[in-house]
Amino acid sequence: MYRISTLPAPAITGAHPVDQQMKVDSEKLRLLRETRGWSQEHLAAVAGISARTLQRMEADGSASADSRMAVAAALGLDVAELCAGAASAPAAHPRIAAPVVRLPGAKRRAWRIHLTLYVLICGALLLGNLLANGAPGWAVWPALGWGLGVTLHGLRLRRALPTPLVGR
Repeated sequence: MYRISTLPAPAITGAHPVDQQMKVDSEKLRLLRETRGWSQEHLAAVAGISARTLQRMEADGSASADSRMAVAAALGLDVAELCAGAASAPAAHPRIAAPVVRLPGAKRRAWRIHLTLYVLICGALLLGNLLANGAPGWAVWPALGWGLGVTLHGLRLRRALPTPLVGR
């Protein structure tokens, strides 16, 4: 017949043993955050955790698995890269050492595409309103707003305006 074995039930202590062993590399976390120009409050808001939790992570590296995953996702990293046992040192991490750099002509090309789309679309809107109503009508407002955006884009390209830190 069948024999039923009685195995001892695993002890449930709250967290998985692997979760208890993994601590966040607090120096790497601070360096990643500061490289992006983010405050603790901003990173906490992006990650969906409290600012106090992030402060604790940067102070002693302690965090729950959910908090580690949330912060890693907000920084665009794997959880293993954020933890203290990761192989790479903070300064050698590619996302810290090498900021995103566009090719020399890519920014100018992006502005030319922006300008071309502006001219084509706003021109079509204005022409359509002129043919239908005999006046430019409402199409002037999108043309003015988008024109301001194209102008600011061009000024930033010529370094007349500073590049915003958020979103890089």
